[in-house]
Amino acid sequence: AMFVEGFRDARKFLAAAKLASERGKPIVAVKIGRSELGTRAARSHTAALTGADEVYAAAFEQHGVIRVHDWDKLLETAQLLADGVAPRERGVALVSHSGGVCSLTADNLGAAGIALPPLSDSARAAINDILAGFGWAANPADITGHASRETLTPIMERMIAEPEVGALVVASSGSEEQARRVIDVRDRHEKRVIFLQTGAEMGASTGIETLRDAGVPVFASPENLASALRDLHAYQDYRERRAASGFANPAPMTAPQRAALDSLRASDGAALSEHDAKRLISAWGIQSPPGRLARSPDEAALAAREIGYPVALKANSADILHKTESGALALGLRDETAVRDAYRKVMSVIAEYAPSAQADGALVEKMVAGGVETIIGISYDAQLGPVILYGMGGIFAEIARDVALRICPITEPEAREMIAAVRASRLLNGFRATPPADADALASTLAALSQMALHLEGEIAELDINPLAVLPKGRGVLALDCLVVKDAGGG
Repeated sequence: AMFVEGFRDARKFLAAAKLASERGKPIVAVKIGRSELGTRAARSHTAALTGADEVYAAAFEQHGVIRVHDWDKLLETAQLLADGVAPRERGVALVSHSGGVCSLTADNLGAAGIALPPLSDSARAAINDILAGFGWAANPADITGHASRETLTPIMERMIAEPEVGALVVASSGSEEQARRVIDVRDRHEKRVIFLQTGAEMGASTGIETLRDAGVPVFASPENLASALRDLHAYQDYRERRAASGFANPAPMTAPQRAALDSLRASDGAALSEHDAKRLISAWGIQSPPGRLARSPDEAALAAREIGYPVALKANSADILHKTESGALALGLRDETAVRDAYRKVMSVIAEYAPSAQADGALVEKMVAGGVETIIGISYDAQLGPVILYGMGGIFAEIARDVALRICPITEPEAREMIAAVRASRLLNGFRATPPADADALASTLAALSQMALHLEGEIAELDINPLAVLPKGRGVLALDCLVVKDAGGG
């Protein structure tokens, strides 16, 4: 269990967390500083969507660190996870002296996704015989005064033996005698037994220390109990997924990638033009629509004719990073006249919007139809290093803030988890008349981009591919726009 204000070496901590994950040693942490007072200047959508706390949350999730947000949850969750692996069956049997406690605890368990399977007919009949009309034989079971009697033991035995039950929760005020009964049942079963302490009279013996000394997890609130059980199962799921896919390892740079890095280092200015940015990402296998760089209306018309209509025409300037806002682009051009007019208009827009901007002509590209627009990008956290982002793209990326983050590098299974974590990714499955999109190509691209982030650390500060069009299944992905901001201190 950890209570953390900050890390002197966050990457060293992640290396330790990786080792703990591989050895099945859970880490539960409170990391304070969830709010950022003030904002930092960001030139890309990716950087604007990547807050410091969101990065830590992603890093913890990626490395199996269970994050909680108060002191009680820290200690109570840690005690539950320290006591063994998650039970094979995930159902919980709940027994208490109070119907109100039963209802409140069941509400919290249900909200956390924890099931309370109904009792079998035989278990219900046996418990009803014990209750003799006082209480309610169900799950949860309101057993009234039997919680303080010897009859508690056969009731617990019946409930914990149910085939769908992996854990028994006893919710009561507690006593030494009751504690011994709970421990005895725990010792006779491989399933988990947990105690929820519901309060006691001042000075009364509760048996809590006896339970704790025997290794029975004790909780003080239904909410903390429910969240800890959820975290226990989530950690087990994480370990199974991680065992299947492993952690990603840095890949060596290829010759084309080293050449692309040399070109990046030789470039002038704080950012790359779209044409140069797309040449850079192509070295990591991220393709763009067919396109040509044109430096006159005639060259633009020739490029469009060679590419095939319809086309898009965009200012190729490292000084104009967001062309939609400036109006420095034209879409859906279908003939030479439209292309020539668009070239002149875009050049005039540059002169009005940013008189000092330098433009190396215009980029003419084939229009792409039928894809789902996403955003993928790279930013760099001062402590955690390269961070990759995925979400739904286009002009509303920052409004929706429906994104997933991971520390680089990632595996393709991790990329698929990122995709699944974004609610709007359901659009990739097909919607109404649209076919399913190529989610496999998207996952492969995310993994490739995460390696690119490692290779270019210290060379670039931010990278956006927005939008990245995910085409129908089998047709891959295409970068429709790309922004690369260089690291001011880079090579």
